[in-house]
Amino acid sequence: MPIEPGLPTCRAVAPSAPSELAWLLNLLTHTAPYAEPALAELDASLLPGISTFRAPIGRRFRSLWNEDSLAGCPELIPVAGLAGAILDDDVRRLFEWISNAAVQDFEEPELMSEPARDRPAIRARIRRLQKSAEARHLYLEILQEVWRRAAGAWQRDGHPRVLKACAAWRVRIESGSAIESLVPPRHPLTRAEQLGFDDLLTHRIEYALSPLHFCMSGGHVADLGDFVHIAVPASDLHPVRKVRDAMFVADRLRVLAEPTRVHILIQLFSAPAGVMEVARALRMSQPTVSGHIKVLRNAGLIQARKAGARTVFIASRKRVERLMEDARATLARWD
Repeated sequence: MPIEPGLPTCRAVAPSAPSELAWLLNLLTHTAPYAEPALAELDASLLPGISTFRAPIGRRFRSLWNEDSLAGCPELIPVAGLAGAILDDDVRRLFEWISNAAVQDFEEPELMSEPARDRPAIRARIRRLQKSAEARHLYLEILQEVWRRAAGAWQRDGHPRVLKACAAWRVRIESGSAIESLVPPRHPLTRAEQLGFDDLLTHRIEYALSPLHFCMSGGHVADLGDFVHIAVPASDLHPVRKVRDAMFVADRLRVLAEPTRVHILIQLFSAPAGVMEVARALRMSQPTVSGHIKVLRNAGLIQARKAGARTVFIASRKRVERLMEDARATLARWD
């Protein structure tokens, strides 16, 4: 397979039942705005009734971790990596490892794909699973209950669909293209710089890829030490995605649909500036400029930087291009 010097090589393209489980548990327990709509999509298509478990599973999960600072289940993929089970098409080895975590000998993961502020708390969850029989028991009960809801759909529809997707992805990867250019819009790899792990694939020489049946948008990037695990949607053209894609494109382009925001963006392309400087240059009020800058920052199109005692804003040409490309590529998938 032709690979450019310095690019990571593909270790495997394979199903991952632990990643399927982690995706579902994350949607059931995460507090981010994307979680409930994504769960509703599954409820309306692949897993009818799954939304009813969000409240009870969420309460039990947060209670297990004593309401720590983490949202969702960022510990589960690293645990599957420690168990050597991340590329398994069932969850037996993962569950066995958790049951026997007290006697496992392992190094704490680096977690380079996770925000630095979250890494101590993720490691604390993993250590607790090793040290507390009660925590292991409660954790397994939650995982087993979630998987019981999904196992039938996984065996009947998911596993066959993922195997077909694996074959298609192998062909794409063998083209020699960088994996970042192959993932769909909204995948974390398309926002690696914004998420803080843009140099991850320069530190790891291999990656493994798993198409996920229950993931209908986005995916994950997880540093497992020896390699990076990348999950992508197995079928990103599922009919239920039409509504989500329409909303996504409209939301992306809405940021640039206001001429004043575009004017501010052009001004910041010329030179970094503070709010007052932009307001004077464009003859606008400070509150008006501040409001538009907030929208541009939330979209990731500008960043704040300290310049002595001042805060200046810098426009990111790369992120503007990414926004436009995400919208174009999302529409192109339906062509």
